[in-house]
Amino acid sequence: MSSVLLQCQHLTKTYSEGPVPVNVLDDISFTLNEGEQVAILGSSGSGKSTLLHLLGALDKPNSGSVIFQGQDIYQYSEAQQARFRNECLGFVYQQHHLLPEFDALENTAMPLLIAGKPHKQAMQQAKLILEKVGLADRILHKPSALSGGERQRVAIARALVTHPKMVLADEPTGNLDDKTGESVYQLLLDLKQEFATSFVVVTHDTQLAAKLDRTLHLSNGKLVNSGQES
Repeated sequence: MSSVLLQCQHLTKTYSEGPVPVNVLDDISFTLNEGEQVAILGSSGSGKSTLLHLLGALDKPNSGSVIFQGQDIYQYSEAQQARFRNECLGFVYQQHHLLPEFDALENTAMPLLIAGKPHKQAMQQAKLILEKVGLADRILHKPSALSGGERQRVAIARALVTHPKMVLADEPTGNLDDKTGESVYQLLLDLKQEFATSFVVVTHDTQLAAKLDRTLHLSNGKLVNSGQES
């Protein structure tokens, strides 16, 4: 039986910059198990990306907590949160955010180099993960020489290179055609088997959501249906 990796407890997030406060998330609670892939499904403006930012300690809620392996991530210092993101999390975005001046190998190794890993070790580890995502023959290509699907695979490799417990993905197939998106779906499934990494994927793509273990439905900042394992 899988162990609980993360507990999201009564998260509320309100933005007050304008004349009328906007309640983006309203009392959100759910758990994520080790090795589980969960989709957060909702339309634009439903609060999906905000929730992802809170799970990654990139923002703070007005109330509530996120417990990761028994620790409240909002009780960490800024330095502890930075280490948590580097060592425990991987991030994948709709825009791949690869550095254009570096090749696929260097982009993938970046989290390891930031963490202080020796250069040779970082490059070896990056090469292995690029091979896992099917880019063994593209490791020395810069992003401009890669297709959209290949760039997104590099982004996924970069997210996994530290062997994180959890990957947070924000519309990872949003800019891809159907065929390329399908290959990314399959890659996520393969990586679940290979690494037992937990994924939280925010998306409005119902086809992608259906391929993951469970779906959380967000509507107007509320969790309206926690879904079932598929």
